[in-house]
Amino acid sequence: MAAVRGLVAAPFSAAFSTVTIPAGTTPLAVAVAPNGNVYVGNANSSNVTVIDSATNTVLATVPAGSDPAMIAVAPNGNVYVTNQSSNNVTVISSATNTVLATVPVGGGPFALAVAPNGNVYVGNSTSNNATVISSATNTVLATVPVGAVPDAVAVAANGNVYVANRNANTVTVISSATNTVLTTLPTGGFPGAAAVAQNGNVYIANQTSNNVTVIDSATNTVVATVPAGTVPGVIAVAPNGNVYVTNTVSNNVTVIDSATNTVLATVPTGGGPFGVAVAPTGNVYVGNSNSNNVTVISSTTNTVLATVPVGAFPFSVAAAPNSNVYVTNANSANVTEISPLTVTTSPASPVCGQPVTFNISGGTPNGTAVVNFGDSSPTVTVPLDATGSGQTTHTYTAGTFTATVNGNPTPVTVSPNPTTTTLSVTPNPSTCGQSVTVCATITPATATTSVPTGTVTFTLPNSQTQMVPVNASGQACFTTTALTTGTLTAAYSGDSCFTGSTTSTPVTVNPTPTTLTAQPGTIRLRLTPLPEFYIPTLSATLTTTSGMPVAGQPVTFTATTLFGPVNLGTAVTDANGTATIHNAIVPVFAIATPFYTATFPGTACYTAATAHGILLFIPLPG
Repeated sequence: MAAVRGLVAAPFSAAFSTVTIPAGTTPLAVAVAPNGNVYVGNANSSNVTVIDSATNTVLATVPAGSDPAMIAVAPNGNVYVTNQSSNNVTVISSATNTVLATVPVGGGPFALAVAPNGNVYVGNSTSNNATVISSATNTVLATVPVGAVPDAVAVAANGNVYVANRNANTVTVISSATNTVLTTLPTGGFPGAAAVAQNGNVYIANQTSNNVTVIDSATNTVVATVPAGTVPGVIAVAPNGNVYVTNTVSNNVTVIDSATNTVLATVPTGGGPFGVAVAPTGNVYVGNSNSNNVTVISSTTNTVLATVPVGAFPFSVAAAPNSNVYVTNANSANVTEISPLTVTTSPASPVCGQPVTFNISGGTPNGTAVVNFGDSSPTVTVPLDATGSGQTTHTYTAGTFTATVNGNPTPVTVSPNPTTTTLSVTPNPSTCGQSVTVCATITPATATTSVPTGTVTFTLPNSQTQMVPVNASGQACFTTTALTTGTLTAAYSGDSCFTGSTTSTPVTVNPTPTTLTAQPGTIRLRLTPLPEFYIPTLSATLTTTSGMPVAGQPVTFTATTLFGPVNLGTAVTDANGTATIHNAIVPVFAIATPFYTATFPGTACYTAATAHGILLFIPLPG
């Protein structure tokens, strides 16, 4: 089928590399075997060019029949070539690239397809039937009558075979299990292409009615008719289920959602779009026969990624497992191989805040690559050097992202950056009540331009807690006079970019040394209401060794006698550190005691202290 000429679309610059590979005269059909070999049918030289997709070199030229038209590959690796003018099929081994058999078929064999059971179905366009060939024995199993001019063949996953009859405006449905006709269904005008989506829907392109007939392969009923552009030519289905129909006269591609059978988009192409194929990356390649280029479409966004120049009159397109795409150039006797960019990222396992480098190669020399990083940041355009290589860097938060470089997906997984927390306590040891500065420093495992945020929760030895935000230097600090001896813990909360971490350290808080000074006291006699001995006033002053008064602490006063100590009383030190008791009663047996003892028992914060004071026995005024 000749592609219809049209207008030339404006080019869209992007980076894809191309290689031109020689072929025979008027290369039309192209197909790729499971081993990666590419088979090109040369219509006017009656042979097949075999290309190694790994090296893009010609492996062999295999003779075929007259006017080889279409090519299909069976699961066992056998390659089947329809020879329109010699009414037979050439069978080539993809393992040895030699002819295994020449199988006679009906008149004008053109389209063919392989069923899951390995049977090959050949539509014979002038004898209006389909020949069934066993790929196991390369012998004819059956000849099945179909409609007028069978021009396209497709096979559903359930084994049903769909033959589009161009001049009858019908589709013949054949069971691959019995090789009998199950039904005949109406289509639009001039059905000339067929493809099957993952959900089992069969799509038939109708060239004169400018629409697509949708058949449910489970029920073999027509479930929808979807409008297309002018003269729909070839159909391909992307891994996401989108169906792409080339419109050879309106110079665009209709994108159909196979789940809803509605038009998702109409994408402009070059002139006379005809052949179409989908690479494993999901990119859709459309050969524009009139403008001698290929439009590359993203099946994710249904937007044009690139326009790649190829040879004269590109006719068929096929994609290899390695995502190389092969375009036959009918009028320039060669094949253009289009390679997607090669993109690697380093480091292989980045962490949050660490710059990720995108290394781009395989692009157009001195061209550009458009990088979408897959987050909310804007896209960037990367200039490529004379080798088609370039670099750009990007810093991510933690998460999983899919960057795209000219539509080619590049997954990037960014882990949170582990941290360690260290503690400093200054001074340590300290004395009770002394001002102490505590700092936690958050250190990322991998150095980045990002700084940890969040908070640090400090737990003091007395179980009190203090929460402090992390500052721009990655530290959290506070000052306290309430520290005690024990273990101090710091727990960093972590944030969206950095993991939490915890540490602890022992702290020592020594009590402050104290001194107690006792003042002399006098034992007096009081006659009323009853005679008794007493001390009008006793006092002692508690200070630190540096002379600072210690307030609010108990001081006990005792007299030591022959009969043991006598408790005279207890008082609390005032703001001057002085504890004073009044009118302490003295037993008769203690009146000869020459001194008393003042005792501070000590606390966690102050050392104990003892002092002796003189007691004078002056019972009566002199």
